[in-house]
Amino acid sequence: MSVPQSDFQRLTTDALANVDTNYANHLNPHFAKLLRLTGFDRRYVRGDGARLFDDTGAEYIDCIAGYAVHGIGRAHPAMIAALQEALQSELPNWIQFERNPLAALLARRLSARMPGELTHAFFSNSGTEAVECALKLARRATRRDALLHCTMSFHGLTLGALAANGNPHLRDGFGVLGESTCIPFDDLPALEKALSTRRFAAFLVEPVQGKSCRAVSDGYLAEASRLCALWGTLLIVDEVQTGIGRTGRFLALEHDPKCRPDIVVLSKALAGGFVPVGATLVRRDIWRETFDSMSNALVHSSTFQCGVLAMTAALMTLEIHDAEQLSQRAERMGGLLRRGFEECVSRHDAAAEVRGRGLMLGVALQKNAVERFLSSLPLVGSLERVLFGQAFAMEMVSSHRVLCQVSESQTNILKFTPPLVIDESQCARVVGALDATLFTLHNATSPTLSGALRAIKQVS
Repeated sequence: MSVPQSDFQRLTTDALANVDTNYANHLNPHFAKLLRLTGFDRRYVRGDGARLFDDTGAEYIDCIAGYAVHGIGRAHPAMIAALQEALQSELPNWIQFERNPLAALLARRLSARMPGELTHAFFSNSGTEAVECALKLARRATRRDALLHCTMSFHGLTLGALAANGNPHLRDGFGVLGESTCIPFDDLPALEKALSTRRFAAFLVEPVQGKSCRAVSDGYLAEASRLCALWGTLLIVDEVQTGIGRTGRFLALEHDPKCRPDIVVLSKALAGGFVPVGATLVRRDIWRETFDSMSNALVHSSTFQCGVLAMTAALMTLEIHDAEQLSQRAERMGGLLRRGFEECVSRHDAAAEVRGRGLMLGVALQKNAVERFLSSLPLVGSLERVLFGQAFAMEMVSSHRVLCQVSESQTNILKFTPPLVIDESQCARVVGALDATLFTLHNATSPTLSGALRAIKQVS
């Protein structure tokens, strides 16, 4: 039997030649149509750092970063070299019955960065899997089932994590979910009232919400950890999006140094944007409630956990983060972007406020300005009002080549999560793009923006 020869160029050429047909017929036809009608169907052929390049050679500033995945920037040469070395090493993958040396090293290095005594790690393949693991450990340790979470929360879309999702649109229609209660975000009295019922296995919270872009108040997480300990509920801090330096600290909870979580979940930027990986960090006593004997050593497991490439990528991410001082850089560049955005808000009544922390920022559009723009268009309905933020993001990419997105599909909050390697000149370009787009919104002068709204109406 002949062995097929490697020919990546041939594979990519064939893939690109048939991408429209293949995607529509075998993946997600509605998403393909949405991309085409809204102008987001550009073909990107290369990326480096905070930049993307399309097949015409045009350069874009990437403020999505794969939803905060590319923390160290795209195509980092040290990461590429490490992964190539890992492949060439012929180190056997997924033996299953072994003490994985790379996983053990990564667990030790991550636990050393955690607050309190989060000594044990479980590795998975995504943020939602990391949350699922946390929920199972919390239920076993507390002997309780119910979950507590916040309005506008997002912890993943698998069935366990979905129960703690603050958006009914994402929950409805998927059958019976686990028992959960939703409380207002950043509201300590509401938290204490709920915890005092002694019903909840875990309270899940994001230090900066991915969907609202709001950060918790100073001292909130420390008091939340105290209240959870008082009432026997485990505090799960979801750092899937905020972790690995994005807010100016390795973990966003470090802005509140007295916070002592019971479990921390990580993913997204943990493997540098090259290989999917998730991590659940937990206290030893909680761990032992589940993995309490040899017969229970594999009571929670995953076939593809701890792969050689995933562990290599995560270890290399930590080294790049430290060597390039990416947390400190995120704090500096985030401060630069925030000041620029706040100046835009002060100049334009089309923007209401700037939210977030570090390089996880949101700009909320002013409802009255949106209504004023829409009133200049014929036959405007509820859909255009709901999806106006999406049209605004389309204007940013079409007219200014700055990629950003709304924080949630039905909000008018522009979200910016660029790679942590973004530089001063790129920040200035992003601020300039926002300033110009807010000007067109204020003056109702953008044919691109109105065209985007028409495209959105077509796709519905």
